[in-house]
Amino acid sequence: MKGSLGFLILTFLIIHLPNFFIFCIGHSYSHSHSQLHCINTERHALLTFKQDLIDPSNRLSSWTVDGDCCGFAIEERYEAYLRSMFDGKLNPFLLDLKHLNYFDLSFNNFSASPIPSFLDSMKSLTSLNLSNARFMGLIPHQFGNLSNLLCLNLECYRTNDLYVNNLQWPLGIPLLLHLDMSYVNLSKASNWLQVTDTLPSLFELRLSYSQLPFIPPTPTINFSSLVVDLHNMTSLRHLDLFGNNFNSSIPNWLYSFSCLEFLNLGSSNL
Repeated sequence: MKGSLGFLILTFLIIHLPNFFIFCIGHSYSHSHSQLHCINTERHALLTFKQDLIDPSNRLSSWTVDGDCCGFAIEERYEAYLRSMFDGKLNPFLLDLKHLNYFDLSFNNFSASPIPSFLDSMKSLTSLNLSNARFMGLIPHQFGNLSNLLCLNLECYRTNDLYVNNLQWPLGIPLLLHLDMSYVNLSKASNWLQVTDTLPSLFELRLSYSQLPFIPPTPTINFSSLVVDLHNMTSLRHLDLFGNNFNSSIPNWLYSFSCLEFLNLGSSNL
């Protein structure tokens, strides 16, 4: 193409809508000329991703070697099909999607396999949704390396298939706005309130049915050398602790959160 390079915009988009996904690489070469096409490494990553998925209904039929990944789509006529669409495994070639920022694997069936360790290397992610995808085992503490995350959903509805030994790792995600660990086994996470105290942007925290060990009676608690002042939770608007067996009274400090708009303590033995 003749002419100089005016500016370059390189984006990788996964748009997760009720009825389709679409993948696209965009390059804009000037103010008057733009085009969309695939980068070969990212086409290869998507095709390898497809190869390791079990797709009984052939929903990825448009993903071909000669195809343009701008046209790679998963089309569904019924929203219910989006649940349990695929089995199989995740391939590390996903790391070649250098500009991926939104990744949603919810309601697929990964057959009780561990969460892949390589996911913590996808540093460009701002949203990661692994909810109800049939992963099992320890949530990798390396998730704390995903420092650009704004939203993280690890809910495993009614299974408690996932667990943590502590909740130190979310402290490495300072921009986090939404964290959902409903039904994740947090019985060993005695430091769970550190999350609310040390994540300044946290807007929504969902920990329902998470086997939380306790709820503190006072607004200031000691975790060994760390003092947690619960009055620091100035950004929190949504707190869901439904279904945890706290076996205590409702602490008075909860009433001081003037910014809190939603609080669910139902079925928590309070």
